[in-house]
Amino acid sequence: MNPFSRLRQGLAARYARADKTALTNLTFVAAIALSALLLLGAGGYGWWSATLAPGVEVNGHGISKSEAKARGDIAAFKLGIEESRIRARIAAGTLTPEEGTAALQKVTDARTNLGKQLTADMVEAIAIATLAEERGVTVDDAAKEAEWAKETSTPELRLLRRITISVGIGGISVGTPSDADVAAAQQKADAVAAELAAGGDFGEIAKRDSSDSYAPNGGLIGWSAQDEDPAGDAGYEAAWALPSPGTTAVIRRSADQFVIFAVDQIRPAALDPAFEQRANEAKLDMGLYKKLAGERALKNALKSSVLAELTTPTVEQRDVSYAAIADDGKSDQDRVEVSHILYAPNNDARNARKLDPADPAWAAAEAEANAAFAQLQAGADFSTLAKGSDDASSAKQGGLLTWAPKGTYTQAFDDAIWADGLKRGDLIGPIKTEFGYHIIRFEARQQSLKFRLELLAKQLAAPGTDFESAVKAAIAGGVDDPFTGMTFTHQGWVARYSIATDLSQMVWKLDQGAVSGVESVQNSFLIVKVNAVEQRPLSEAQLTAVKGNGFAYWINDYVASAEIWVDGSKVQEKGQAAGASPQP
Repeated sequence: MNPFSRLRQGLAARYARADKTALTNLTFVAAIALSALLLLGAGGYGWWSATLAPGVEVNGHGISKSEAKARGDIAAFKLGIEESRIRARIAAGTLTPEEGTAALQKVTDARTNLGKQLTADMVEAIAIATLAEERGVTVDDAAKEAEWAKETSTPELRLLRRITISVGIGGISVGTPSDADVAAAQQKADAVAAELAAGGDFGEIAKRDSSDSYAPNGGLIGWSAQDEDPAGDAGYEAAWALPSPGTTAVIRRSADQFVIFAVDQIRPAALDPAFEQRANEAKLDMGLYKKLAGERALKNALKSSVLAELTTPTVEQRDVSYAAIADDGKSDQDRVEVSHILYAPNNDARNARKLDPADPAWAAAEAEANAAFAQLQAGADFSTLAKGSDDASSAKQGGLLTWAPKGTYTQAFDDAIWADGLKRGDLIGPIKTEFGYHIIRFEARQQSLKFRLELLAKQLAAPGTDFESAVKAAIAGGVDDPFTGMTFTHQGWVARYSIATDLSQMVWKLDQGAVSGVESVQNSFLIVKVNAVEQRPLSEAQLTAVKGNGFAYWINDYVASAEIWVDGSKVQEKGQAAGASPQP
């Protein structure tokens, strides 16, 4: 007898000898205890799920649901504070009523999208903490306190003016400026700076010499806080670097602009007396609130570290060409092209459906369509007859309708043009719809745009293919004109963090000479070729772009390939580069 059989027999015998009442009582007590444990476990799990379970998780690093909720409370509170400060600025005259209305609308929009933005902010906060730790970036208490002071204070405001000297003919930028144009603009800007230094009136000089939209008002831009001004803009940065009201030196703001800024007045930051009272009334987690200020300080420190690398004397750049065509959301569907002639009752397609089916106008329209069909079968010209169509818009095109996927037209019409075996020139009809009777000429059928683009991409990637010539040949098309609306662009040299994340990721996956597959980017299908790869200095325009958006693109590179969970559901799969720091 095996051990399991002996064990079962022993337990059975022991049960037979036991006091059945005592055993029943013991079983009852055990059942109560087990139920209590189960309830406790369920309650504990429910508490854990609602509080400690991750609300947002990025590559294994997370923020709990309870903290996520507290962050949401703080975000909502901050929008209320922002709204009150905007209204105070309108009252003080540092925002015009129009500017104030626009700013208040942004607050309203932010409230509407608070949940989505909060999730995005938490994803970014986790990414920044992870990347800062990898790079050894830290912040001290002074930096954290400085960020906390921004929460509890109204921001410093500056009243700014600007004179813009454009590079080009007549002070207007035209194309790529020549060296002579740049030198002439530099000379003019230096002369303006000298006149200002000698006591010239900034407003009058701006009216006379500035080429931007602020010139008629003496170059007056208006009051602004530093966070409201363009990030990475050399002119604004110089204005905010002035320790007191005054004028900046001449700044090369971009390849085609020199600027001089003036700070007319400064209203320093001031403690907001209502902040502490309103925060207490809102019963916010102030420890977490200060932690969020510390996260901003860490972001600033990481940004400084990253931008120092992204703006080195030379960076890897790629010379790029691409083909682009609009993605209309129906790219995976085959399409047909047909021409038609419509004979509507009373020649009124719009009101045809209102007529009784027995109305003589329907019979008249049918007879007219049958007669026309007979003429076409006898050799009459379709385009000529189409000029009399009751569909006025297509009549101007000889009856030709645009390429259309299945389901575009009314059912009877759709069924007719998608019938199997149709060939170019086949006549169909007359077909009755709610608009009248149609005579249809089948023109062509083409496979889905996505399918044809993928075939084109393979052709473009074939050894020895001239990318530009092949794309332009596809644009010219054949009889069926399959790539209407496609464009070819030679973009030239691009730096990785001067262009949007989805574009840079597409380009930086390619080696020199390589051609991409088809990717949908910003509502367009792109096929990209990297013509060359070099270490090159950043142009003025690239430098401005990197300073303004490079850090955001750098972070997005990491986030775009990360594994992300929200409220227990995976919302993004880990990409090939997930978990690795972006590279300059």
